[in-house]
Amino acid sequence: MSEQLSIGGEVAELQKAVCYLNSYDADFKGGIFHFKDGEPADIEPMAGDVIMYTADDQNIHSVDEITEGERITLTLWFSRDASHDEDSKLISALSQALLGVMDRKLLSYLPVPGSINMYWFPPDEASSFLSGFDIRCGRLHILGFDILPFQETSHLSASDSSCNLLELLSGPLLLARESELFETQFLNIMHALQLVQFYHWKFSSLKTKVEGTTPTPTQTPNVIPVSLNQKTEIGHLKSAFLKDLQLAEGFFRNSRPIKEMDYEFNWLTFSAAVSEWECYVFKLQKELLLHLPHWRTNQSIFCVPLGHVEE
Repeated sequence: MSEQLSIGGEVAELQKAVCYLNSYDADFKGGIFHFKDGEPADIEPMAGDVIMYTADDQNIHSVDEITEGERITLTLWFSRDASHDEDSKLISALSQALLGVMDRKLLSYLPVPGSINMYWFPPDEASSFLSGFDIRCGRLHILGFDILPFQETSHLSASDSSCNLLELLSGPLLLARESELFETQFLNIMHALQLVQFYHWKFSSLKTKVEGTTPTPTQTPNVIPVSLNQKTEIGHLKSAFLKDLQLAEGFFRNSRPIKEMDYEFNWLTFSAAVSEWECYVFKLQKELLLHLPHWRTNQSIFCVPLGHVEE
């Protein structure tokens, strides 16, 4: 921000901005923003609108429960405290990731998974994992997918702690749907979840692209039946990752894909999503590598004019 905000003669240390990416009533019900004091008291989110306010007790606020659909926002915080400068941290991380990693496959997903308790809901159960669920697994479950770690898990039993089992999500895994197993290996659960989300986001265009084409042998998805042992293992892991299945389904109840999409699902379209995602990530990596020298020189992330970028 160009100026600091002043409240009661004191400089506010932190400001917050919320950009709405979809609209109240058209895309979701509920989700109205309320300020405890001041005007406007109530804000109905509309795509493209941005609200900004100081992040302190001067602007106590709340949001109504979402009763239908999904409310999507982009939230930003602003501060003039240099210790909170994220550009230098991000540039350092990008430098290590893009310039220091030899295996380019490790860059086929973003972001890098956080600690396992970061994804457990409710958060106050993240120390024991005795109840609740892993949000990543819950989302995949709602979208119709199960996971099967690539690592051998026969040495693990029902007595193993959920914490030990959750560590498996940081490693390679496969996706299953009903009685079929997709044999393409994903680097971790974040990689798998991104692909599933991408598939549902691009479903219509992918379906149109695939229809009327004859897949080549290299495009034919490698799908096999789920074995009895694998089915047992999937069920065991689901009971560990989704301890409260009803809570998980209620949490994501407004995100369930329409039934027609469930019936239209096929692995060929999903495989096309995998290929398209890889192309997108490759393009993103290329753009980051082209811009990174300028960002490192200035220690700031900004739009580099095309004339200054040499391929």
